[in-house]
Amino acid sequence: MKLSLEAVSEFNQIHSYDDNNVVIRPQHQDRLDAIETSFILTADTLIRDWAVSDIQQLSAAQVAELQSLDPEVILFATGSGLTVEHQKIAQLFMPHHIGVEFMDLGPACRTFNLLVTEQRKVLLGVCFQSV
Repeated sequence: MKLSLEAVSEFNQIHSYDDNNVVIRPQHQDRLDAIETSFILTADTLIRDWAVSDIQQLSAAQVAELQSLDPEVILFATGSGLTVEHQKIAQLFMPHHIGVEFMDLGPACRTFNLLVTEQRKVLLGVCFQSV
């Protein structure tokens, strides 16, 4: 599904998505990049080939990596509703005052684009094995 009709070059923007990839317009670039592996995206950072096979199994090092990007909110594209395991993950970020949301890929992409245009510090974590 195509999301953006106009390009905004000040930040990374999600252009479109489907079940197998997410197409982004990188910050300050005119080209589009299709990403087919798990990744982390913020307004100014793209980490390709994120070494996460299951969001429910985040390691302490992976949690620290996400925290080091200093987000206000983390959106995990999980493809499922809230589970007990998701609640445990969210609790890892609470002491750092980081909000965590779990949603399907489409809503996560749309929410990411909305929050970056509002200049919020948002992080999108996509693990295609979980979606």
